Amino acid sequence: MSEFTTIYIDNMVCDRCKQAVSRVAANLGWRIQDLELGRLRGIPPGSTEDLQRLKTQLESLGFTLRQDYGGAVSRIKGLIVAFVYDDLADSSVTLSKLITDDIGQSYPHLSRLFRRVEGRTIADYYLAQRVERARHLLVTTEEPISSIAYRLHYGTPGRFAAAFREVTGCSPTEYRERGEYAPVPLDRI
Repeated sequence: MSEFTTIYIDNMVCDRCKQAVSRVAANLGWRIQDLELGRLRGIPPGSTEDLQRLKTQLESLGFTLRQDYGGAVSRIKGLIVAFVYDDLADSSVTLSKLITDDIGQSYPHLSRLFRRVEGRTIADYYLAQRVERARHLLVTTEEPISSIAYRLHYGTPGRFAAAFREVTGCSPTEYRERGEYAPVPLDRI
C-alpha cells in the first residue's frame, strides 16, 4: 500500500491529542503527511490490517475513527475547536467559509450532515465551544470582557454577553464574580 489514506478521527481537541495520534500512527509504521484536529493523512505501512490496528490503538486512547460521511463531521468539529482556541485565527473569515474551503463541499450540505450525525447544528456546537472557552477565560484571567468577546470572534461585547447569558443564565460579569469554574473536556461538549 503506497497510496495516501485520509483518516477522520473524533475527540481530537488539542495539540496533545495530535501528538498521541502521531505517536500511535508512527509506531505502527504510518508515514504521516498531514495531521490536523480531526484528520490524519498519510501512507499506511502496507497491509489492510494496518487500519484496524490503528483504530484499535486509537480507541484505547479515547479516539474514534470515522468513516464515510462521518469523517466530514469529525473534521468540522476539529476546525471549530481550532478556530475557537486559536487566538491568532483570522476573524475576517467566516466559520462557514473556513469549513467549506477545507472540506470542499457546500455549507448547506455539511450543515445537514452535521445535524444528522450529531443531533445538533454546527452553530450549536460552535456556540458550546465558545461559551466553554469564555467560562474558562472569565474565571482564570482578568482580561476585559470586551477582549474576550473579540477573542471568541463576536462582533461586539453585547452579542457575546447575550449569547453567554442565553447559555449560562447569567452575564459574563456575574459569572466572573462567582469565580466557580469546573472545566468540561472539549470532547464532551
